[in-house]
Amino acid sequence: MLHHSGIGFFEAEEFFGQIRDDTRDEAGMLKSLHLVENGLRNKGRELSRRLLQGYLNNCGDGDVGSKVITSTNLKLTHKRLMPRSIQTFFGTVVLHRVGYSTRGHPSIYPMDAFLELPLSSVSYPLQKFLINEVAKGSIEEALQLVYEITGVTISKGKAMELIQSSAEDFDSFYQTKGRPTTTRNCPLMVLTTDAKGIVMRPEGLRENTKKRRLLMENKPKTRRSKGEKRNAKRMAPVASIYYIDRFIRHPKDVFDECSRHQARLRRPKPVAKRLWASVEKDAAEVIDLLVVQAVKRDPDQNKEWVVLIDGQEYQIEQIKAALKRQQVQATIVLDIVHVIEYLWKAAHKFFPEGSWQCERWVESKLQMILEKGGRKTAGSIRMSAAKSLPKDQDEVVAKSAFEAKVFQRKTLASNISCQSSGLHQLLRLPKKRLSYWHWGY
Repeated sequence: MLHHSGIGFFEAEEFFGQIRDDTRDEAGMLKSLHLVENGLRNKGRELSRRLLQGYLNNCGDGDVGSKVITSTNLKLTHKRLMPRSIQTFFGTVVLHRVGYSTRGHPSIYPMDAFLELPLSSVSYPLQKFLINEVAKGSIEEALQLVYEITGVTISKGKAMELIQSSAEDFDSFYQTKGRPTTTRNCPLMVLTTDAKGIVMRPEGLRENTKKRRLLMENKPKTRRSKGEKRNAKRMAPVASIYYIDRFIRHPKDVFDECSRHQARLRRPKPVAKRLWASVEKDAAEVIDLLVVQAVKRDPDQNKEWVVLIDGQEYQIEQIKAALKRQQVQATIVLDIVHVIEYLWKAAHKFFPEGSWQCERWVESKLQMILEKGGRKTAGSIRMSAAKSLPKDQDEVVAKSAFEAKVFQRKTLASNISCQSSGLHQLLRLPKKRLSYWHWGY
């Protein structure tokens, strides 16, 4: 292997001397600071590019002898020196390396393997920066930011290839990844799942959504009709898993604003959290992967498993099925935020939206849920509707919010100090199906 010790860095050393001299002259002229700063930013990037080019020059050309033998015992004897351009954070550098080939077989470049070069012409650090920026906004904005920071121009087509290739090994990466080494002795492992609707082109919708979209007739051309926006979205299931300490609270901590603020200051933080979503997979697949990930983290169930959900019947059924397939147990928890949303819908049947009476009513019913349980609260709401609302309004309320099913009370084996029972969403679960909401978490 050829090495050019010292030669490759001559240009970088010479350029640094030029930068130093130019900066000294600018100081003598009292040149504006912002002009000097902009100049040094561009010159510093060029200096780094020349240093990186010098590094490649000093690495050699990867000549390992007269031939290379492949894994199939094929001898590659034809040698040829070939250049390769690589776009980096500092600009484009060129690597001259020896390739080995034979008739009917593509060239193999040992130096590419020695330096662990990417298959793409864009370096790994620049790829990572681009993909992270694309995740925050649009491709055009990300490419513009890459150019402003690095001076490198990447085509939109190349960026699309990099984005797609970056997600190819997503599942395999997490399948081979070991369990987190640090859990801070947290007693709880929390699994949570939800979904987010993403507006898609018609050909990107799921089959059932496509059918509902096609069934819509007499659509206005200048304005979306009722349900059209919903039938233009594809649901992306979201899942997360993490460890956390217990956070035992009293009803006042949830109900009272001052107590909530104090509780927020001492709230434990998640540990070893993983969050992911998929537009391609459906909810059942994502939930299965979530439970598999949990089993991988805690195969002996040394932690106490908690599943946090918003209460959809389909979601609960999928979670129970996934837990049963893995032969594990978990406590299903209903998010209090969704319970409050149902209370607000009910309150709007009694009082004008935005009124103080509406807010007071929600506060009183929430306090009743926390202190007396969901069953008594549901009965109180139904009684109020029967007394004060017309029959047609009473039926609407009963179907939308007041016919709430109550979670049964359950105390965990670990003796968690909490009162369970909450307000479940309406007319969804028969009484024989039990799920639990523990506001002590």
